[in-house]
Amino acid sequence: MNEKKPLILIVEDEKQVMETNCRMLRRRGYEVITAQNATEAYKRLNECLPDLLILDIMLPDGNGLDICKWFRQKSLRPVLFLTGKSDVRDKVEGLGQGGDYYLTKPYHFDEFLAVIRMLLERQQKLEQNIQASQQMTIGNLRIDFSNGHAYLKDTDIGLTRTEFSLLKLLVENQEKVFSSAELYETVWGSAAGTDTRTVRRHIFNLRAKINAENTDDYDIISVYGKGYLFTCR
Repeated sequence: MNEKKPLILIVEDEKQVMETNCRMLRRRGYEVITAQNATEAYKRLNECLPDLLILDIMLPDGNGLDICKWFRQKSLRPVLFLTGKSDVRDKVEGLGQGGDYYLTKPYHFDEFLAVIRMLLERQQKLEQNIQASQQMTIGNLRIDFSNGHAYLKDTDIGLTRTEFSLLKLLVENQEKVFSSAELYETVWGSAAGTDTRTVRRHIFNLRAKINAENTDDYDIISVYGKGYLFTCR
């Protein structure tokens, strides 16, 4: 399977600059789309959000700073200002609107490429860290808290919403014993009363789906007279 190419949107009204940058970036494996004015830029951004936005500030029908501000409301992906405005106040304003880097024309193309590579790699690491913080892996079991799914060897085990809520509560409180009443009140959101069979049935189904009987890495244990706990090696 081919790795997805980073998508870059260049907003630039100087045709020669835009064509040169597009050609050089495409040769280096990037997917590039373009806009020559603010109207085209907003249209492109409404169609899809790029992995990197390269903005000129002065445009025939608008301002790159305004585009950056709009983009920041939609995405935290990097923004590179590429402009002839070299005044420090312009740079400060650009960074203040959410820009990540500021290059002034004329610029050396090696620096241009290095900045792009740095911004994209930094964003990739950030997204990987965010994704990792939303997941937990125990043996062959991977729990993705962001989408409410659990996987065994990368195969979705098809937990129901209630089963996932039950697993999440137990996993986030490893070695803590929860009574049936506590589980029912927390997961189902109401008092259990005399209903203990519902919790017992869901625990049984959950243990089967996470294959607890056939692994030494983790288990959901019934503690006689007290309740249930999740434990792992």
